[in-house]
Amino acid sequence: MSLQIPSYLFLGDCNTLGTPDIEGRAYPELLAKHTGARITNCGHTMCTVREGSEYFQRYFDRSQQLICIQFGLVDSWLTFKYAPYALYYPDSPGRKLARKLIKKYKKWCKQLGLNRLLGSKNVVPLEEYRARIHQIIQEANDIPVILIETIPNKDTSRNPEIRRYNQALKEIAQSHAQCFVLTLYDDFAHAQQIHYSDSTHLSEAGHAYVARKLQQLIEQKL
Repeated sequence: MSLQIPSYLFLGDCNTLGTPDIEGRAYPELLAKHTGARITNCGHTMCTVREGSEYFQRYFDRSQQLICIQFGLVDSWLTFKYAPYALYYPDSPGRKLARKLIKKYKKWCKQLGLNRLLGSKNVVPLEEYRARIHQIIQEANDIPVILIETIPNKDTSRNPEIRRYNQALKEIAQSHAQCFVLTLYDDFAHAQQIHYSDSTHLSEAGHAYVARKLQQLIEQKL
């Protein structure tokens, strides 16, 4: 009788996908290599939990034994209060054009000082962030979910909001028996030069570190 190969779904942003030089060798793939699991990596550059909800609806199935969610980097980003948002997934020519126009609009607003004058907001408000993650966990039903903390940014002005969204992950996990948090923020705050390829993205060493720590958590909790 053959053993069932575990199947894991990963939802996340650029640090789940990996930068172009690392893509295909990011921490989900490293975990698969070390454990023999079959993985579906839905990491996508610039994605938020909004796109994560779309990916979940398309790629989730009941045969999966684990869902890993890693959003917060873009979600927590402070931007012009009245800036619209165009999804990165599912994508279309119209959305690509909209994002280009929105980017120019936000740059223009910043240059005019409108961010300071009229205010800023998170790309995804914290309550929406919470609600979308709760919804994924509820729809997954009894399948375990690991919420992965966002690592600190070397642009330290972004870190208070990153910490706030990481705290929300811990609070969400407390509401669901099958949900766990992979804590990374403090680890990376003390090893930035080793584990980063730039101010934002994981290096090869960083992906290897996350894969090892994630494997340890899976072995302990699942």
